[in-house]
Amino acid sequence: MHGRALAFGAIGLVGLLALAGCGRAETGPDTEGPEAATVDDSPATGEIEVWAMGEEGENLADFADAFVEENPDASVTVTSIPWTDVMTKYQTAVAAGTVPDAIMIGSSLLPSMVAAGGLAVVPDDLVDTDSFNETALESTEVEGVGYAVPWYVETRVMYYRTDLAEEAGVEAPTTWDELTEFATAMTENGADYGLQLPMGDAEDSTQLILPFYAQAGGDVLNDAGDAYAWDEAALTEALEYYASFFLDGLAPTSGYGDEQTAAFANGSNPAFVSGPWMVGVLGDQESPEWVDENVGTAPVPAGADNNDSYLGGGHLGVFEGAENADGAWKLIRWLSEAETQQAWFETVNALPAVTSALDAEPFTSDPRLSVLNEQLENTVAPPSVPSWNEMSAFIETEAEKVANGSDAAESASAIIAKAESLGTGW
Repeated sequence: MHGRALAFGAIGLVGLLALAGCGRAETGPDTEGPEAATVDDSPATGEIEVWAMGEEGENLADFADAFVEENPDASVTVTSIPWTDVMTKYQTAVAAGTVPDAIMIGSSLLPSMVAAGGLAVVPDDLVDTDSFNETALESTEVEGVGYAVPWYVETRVMYYRTDLAEEAGVEAPTTWDELTEFATAMTENGADYGLQLPMGDAEDSTQLILPFYAQAGGDVLNDAGDAYAWDEAALTEALEYYASFFLDGLAPTSGYGDEQTAAFANGSNPAFVSGPWMVGVLGDQESPEWVDENVGTAPVPAGADNNDSYLGGGHLGVFEGAENADGAWKLIRWLSEAETQQAWFETVNALPAVTSALDAEPFTSDPRLSVLNEQLENTVAPPSVPSWNEMSAFIETEAEKVANGSDAAESASAIIAKAESLGTGW
């Protein structure tokens, strides 16, 4: 159930960290890099080979049949690979010159791929960049150069048991203080805990801690994007707030655990923060009718500065050594059309990265989708630097210490020191 969340967060892969630390490839962001190709409006031709992961990888081949109907001299072959193998296969293929044409890219993986070399620059005017979610578009760029096109996005909102909230006399919280009051009321109403929160690297807790930090007014990088710029006071505040739910007995120290949805359904832990896929997960476990009657969603509560939530998602890129780069870019352009993105949502429940696609059904009438649409206006993405994955893993370790009683200020200081020693990884 956490597959999508893990895919876009801090993935602690040895190979990935080795890539981030082995030095920038010659086509990295501090060099002129490869020139962008040009792509005309003629039909695509030839075989287009794509690597994709997860549910997207399992469904893209059949979905692309519609593209082939419009481009009858083209074919699309999709190889589905595990998320855990992505960077190893990427590194091996680039080194051996045996790359496919296109690849799906988890948003947090892009910087390490750029650092390793092998990705082509997105052609000028391939797509209307103004049509994309702004945060998602920024996560495809390294120092102003686009190396991928946003495919879909996902953000987190609050899920809660509306029936139990009514019994407890509370509504969906809108601020940090109200979230604490909400969780407390749920426990006083008989729940074992009031809120489920992620814990540690296995559950990618930075996907919650990074938004807490942003909500407290902190920025991860400086304005130039070339150095970490942690705000120690905001970081301490975020860590303290995160830890307070564990220390006050409002959240289980086991994190989500294997019983996340069962605990939500039986009411022992009636709230959590997660992505759009959980509607389907809960519907499969209980029933769609049970979800309609008992489950509410709301934007994440705001801190002093904003109510930013985590933005993850998937991008699409083309290899410099692609045999059919022209066909691959045309496939990506087709996947970026608003109507195509709406159809893709109907296939895998992946939210469109093209904002205009969200202005139609079912996004405008379904209350849970409209909440996601609202939350997409206030998001924070992981910084596009190769060292973020190692940085994220360190934050998760320090946050777990604070949740178990260590001093938040000391952990904030340790995180800042770690960032200074790592640098951005370029």
